[in-house]
Amino acid sequence: MMAADALREFLEPLLPGWRLQFGKWMDGTKTDRYAVIKPVGGLPAELIREPQFTLFLVGASNDAASAVADAADSIIEAMRTSSGALVWMQAGEPAFNNTDDGRPVFELAVSTITT
Repeated sequence: MMAADALREFLEPLLPGWRLQFGKWMDGTKTDRYAVIKPVGGLPAELIREPQFTLFLVGASNDAASAVADAADSIIEAMRTSSGALVWMQAGEPAFNNTDDGRPVFELAVSTITT
């Protein structure tokens, strides 16, 4: 299993009702919430790989920033207790931003280790 697949499987039950996407955010309706996993590289090695990702959480048009922040916090807490199918997983501190139309966005770095 690839690290990106393991990360997606880890996030799906944590974000019910969110649309999970990989690589690029493709906006649909403003009432949907999106979780976008983007690979950013990482350190390869012979036996251990350290793939890195960013996770964008984009709220719906009527979401308060706190709703998206709560989702980010729940992901971080889940990563502290389990790494799912990965050997190790850790999230960085979420950074807040907005879309052009004012929807709340939190971005966090995700470091993983896989064999």
